[in-house]
Amino acid sequence: MILIVGTVGFFVSQTESYNENLRNKYPIIKESEYLIDDAALSFNDRISLAPFIAKIEVVKQLPVYTVHIEDKEVGISADMEFCQFQVKMVSSISDESFTTDSDGTFVITFAKQFEDSYPTLADGTDAICSLEPASGAHSGKCLLFDRTFYYTDSNMALAAYEGDDSLARKICSEIDLVEQIKKIRSK
Repeated sequence: MILIVGTVGFFVSQTESYNENLRNKYPIIKESEYLIDDAALSFNDRISLAPFIAKIEVVKQLPVYTVHIEDKEVGISADMEFCQFQVKMVSSISDESFTTDSDGTFVITFAKQFEDSYPTLADGTDAICSLEPASGAHSGKCLLFDRTFYYTDSNMALAAYEGDDSLARKICSEIDLVEQIKKIRSK
């Protein structure tokens, strides 16, 4: 009996240490300047509204590019820089079709001025996220749809944003998160 308790205690301690190491590797985003990252929507609502959900792997960061923004109604005319990343579609989690290049990759982009509001997309990073096709000057690229972004590492999933109300708010198995997403999408 003591051996079992000792083994369970060791396992729990190892698991907590592993979870802490993952959180250190993937820090939580506590504040976001980007309005779409508003935490008002629940996990269920975000999953229901997302145009497409997939597991991705970041291949590499691409050069920053500039787009001229002009809105005559509000009197704005400025050049804005955008970050972009080539990512590989590992698997589709939603049933909707999604276009990739012939090598299974596509580009995710976002405004450089909001870079700190987004998860770190280092080469080799795996994640489950919601995506939407970009338009206008970004046509052919994708945007992260909202706060639905979960780092995946060693078959575990970890929310990128504070206030997340999914299974992965602390840490869960990737399989459990995917099952939860599929269950919501099937309704």
